[in-house]
Amino acid sequence: MPNEMDAAQWAEQQFGHCQLGDKRRSRRLVQVATALAQNGGGNLCAATRGFEAAKEAAYRLIRNPSVNAEAIMEAGFEVTAQRVASCQCLLAIDDTTSLSYTHSVRESLGDIGPRPDVSTRGYLVHSTLLVDAERGTTEGLIAQTFWCRDEAERGQRHQRKQRCYAEKESYKWQHHAELMRQRLADKMVDVIAVSDRESDIYEYLLDKVQHGERFIVRAAQDRRLSESDERLSEALSDAPKYGESRVEVSQRGGRPACQATLSLRAVQVELAPPKTDTDHRESLRVNVVWACEESASKDALNWVLLTSESIADEQKIQEILHHYRRRWRIEDFHKAWKSGCGVEQQRQQSADNLQRMAVILGFVAVRLLQLREVLDNTTIAELPCTQVLSEVEWKVLWATSHPAKPLPRQTPTLHWAYQYIAKLGGFYDSKRTGRASWATIHLGLTRLDERVQGFNLLRSLDIAAVSGPKM
Repeated sequence: MPNEMDAAQWAEQQFGHCQLGDKRRSRRLVQVATALAQNGGGNLCAATRGFEAAKEAAYRLIRNPSVNAEAIMEAGFEVTAQRVASCQCLLAIDDTTSLSYTHSVRESLGDIGPRPDVSTRGYLVHSTLLVDAERGTTEGLIAQTFWCRDEAERGQRHQRKQRCYAEKESYKWQHHAELMRQRLADKMVDVIAVSDRESDIYEYLLDKVQHGERFIVRAAQDRRLSESDERLSEALSDAPKYGESRVEVSQRGGRPACQATLSLRAVQVELAPPKTDTDHRESLRVNVVWACEESASKDALNWVLLTSESIADEQKIQEILHHYRRRWRIEDFHKAWKSGCGVEQQRQQSADNLQRMAVILGFVAVRLLQLREVLDNTTIAELPCTQVLSEVEWKVLWATSHPAKPLPRQTPTLHWAYQYIAKLGGFYDSKRTGRASWATIHLGLTRLDERVQGFNLLRSLDIAAVSGPKM
């Protein structure tokens, strides 16, 4: 297992081969990414820790019009493609988020306001994250698209039917499927696309079926069935039951965190094309899994999943549900990107500069998720923490957490490291779950890194009297 904590090693692997037209720009990109990774994101001033030369070099890179944000992304996507080569099964989780800005550069960005009386400006970003389906680990970004809406088009939603499919925002799902085909090539046979209700688009489903690709899409529409007057909901109500599944439900609204019992039904159906569809008259044969909580509550879970995966028995249906539940990983990525890395707090002077920073911070956010997953991995919890932390890092963590105790003779475990990194980030465990949020782990890692940097600085100054245990 590589040392995931080594920011410089991570940045070199992620961006060292990036083609920016000049090797010096690539080296500087690695330096900037290292600084941001060590700081868990944030702005360039904080990341360069007050070193004026480093700060100026970082800003020159971000402001350089010759530095292409697309090239930075492609370098990161290439690393992800290489990383997943040995994975047996992958989940490609898609979703869209918005990045909102309020400072002067906002006038150069697009309209993302939810209502006509609210003018919020920023980027819309569609991302595809690869997750190892067997281990549940985040492997990296494989596609990401930024765009701005034209404010002049606000209120013209009713005209969307007149636009061709490739010109609609909804084409983003198929566009990312096409990008994955280019980047993963033959590996696509091991990839299952997983997405929520927004992707329940006939053209997208047709594209996946025609290319023989795997998918799990949560249905948003009660579609018509081919050669029948029935709707999908009617076919599901008559579908055979395949047991039950218990799932953890996080706290939301007035509903406390709990376990929910879902009844599982499954059936194969043939979906009729939309009546307005003049280009694709082909019907679609798909499998459908219906997982519902048999409760009258308005908060009862009710998932209808359209899929290419087999529904031959209860085990396969449970597996489909398990894969779909991984979809929430993309929400964790968005939180890490925004709250952890502070992508919406950036104050660049142009839209292009802002996008360059957002792209780099996107890969830093993925690294934060990966670090939390390694630290929170129960299957390796009793391994020595040197699987993740360097010798100096764990000893500084010990000295910080146990100031009155000498260093132990035996290296502490990963479980110990997880606990005390979380406490360094302010974890109190008020909900008695024993699990810290990714933001808490991120803060703990940042504070640990600051202490290690301080220790290394004192050591470089050859100060004889340093309090605390000897390293």
